[in-house]
Amino acid sequence: MAEKASAGQDKRALFQQEALPHLDNLYTAALHLTRNPDNAKDLLQETILRAYRFFHQFTPGTNCRAWLLTILYNGFRNDYRRAGRENTAVTPEHFEREVEAQSLRLDSAQNNPESLLFDKLLDYEVQGALEKLPEDFRSVILLVDIEELNYQEAARVLAVPVGTVRSRLSRGRAMMREALRGFAISRGYIRPQPDDEPG
Repeated sequence: MAEKASAGQDKRALFQQEALPHLDNLYTAALHLTRNPDNAKDLLQETILRAYRFFHQFTPGTNCRAWLLTILYNGFRNDYRRAGRENTAVTPEHFEREVEAQSLRLDSAQNNPESLLFDKLLDYEVQGALEKLPEDFRSVILLVDIEELNYQEAARVLAVPVGTVRSRLSRGRAMMREALRGFAISRGYIRPQPDDEPG
């Protein structure tokens, strides 16, 4: 009996050490997938429960974040797609709450409302462009560019060949550039090209 309790404590300690530091990344991925904070929290909770239940299958020394993201993506595909849940976009009220919450978290030395608003506007535009991408491209950009997985890890998470990851990433990045081009021109980040001007 004591051995079983000790094994349970060891599993819990290893899980806390290996898996729990990735909660923020998992929530970000869940939010990108579900596009709804409540659904993202549900997906995160289901992911953590599944990960703990099957933690004996995790190989220590490998990329735990990639392993957890695989569980998260499988859970999303199996549960959320099948259930046909409606995803709602981020509202202006959510944007305001995020700006306020972010400003409260910053210490006073960094609490510059203008730079905070600029950063959030840019994030908001990028988030909007990312949400408009088809799911296959959005998922690859999320895993490689945001979660910083390598191509092989992203391919394992998505259960697709590495070549598919490369192709989707290239096309997804091109779609993001195109979606953000007007925003970048309007803010003066880039200059319009002759073919950008109305004819």
